Amino acid sequence: MFHRPLARHRLFFALRPPLPLARQITEAAAWFDGPEQKLRPEHLHVTIDIIDDHDRVSTTLERDLKAIGDAVEAAPFALQFDTAVGSDRSIALRPRHKNASLAALHQRIAVARESAGLSQRKGYRFSPHMTLGYRDGLPFTQAIAPIGWIADAIVLVHSHVGLTRNDVIGRWLLSGDDDRQLALF
Repeated sequence: MFHRPLARHRLFFALRPPLPLARQITEAAAWFDGPEQKLRPEHLHVTIDIIDDHDRVSTTLERDLKAIGDAVEAAPFALQFDTAVGSDRSIALRPRHKNASLAALHQRIAVARESAGLSQRKGYRFSPHMTLGYRDGLPFTQAIAPIGWIADAIVLVHSHVGLTRNDVIGRWLLSGDDDRQLALF
């Protein structure tokens, strides 16, 4: 008898570039064309917080994660990536400098998640990046012309692992007032 593996479900909070910018990013990454697996523009994102994968997603888990999104307050902020980094298995865009507003947003979501009794994904370490795709190759780091946008919303993504399917199941506008943000402009 054949045993079919269970589907895996990954839930995470993320920032997504506007779709026109995401299309420009994937088009500009033409040097990445080849046998590698390049992500589609609608899948580009910056993970803010993630929980362990599940065999199924209960309505309780989904409700708890949406309550976290409802509770998080933050002001829109500028997000910029200026470095392309290749590991032996992926290529990603990374910022050269820390972004205090992004770090604060991550912290707010992490605190709300912990208060809800949910643990972050085992081994996860917040390290802001936007994966462009997957590959086999030698590591590299290369400065690039800055790519950025104003992050004005967070999303809760339900990724169906291995099926190349990401469903946005929650979206929250960043509309808080953050005095620290004013110092950036």
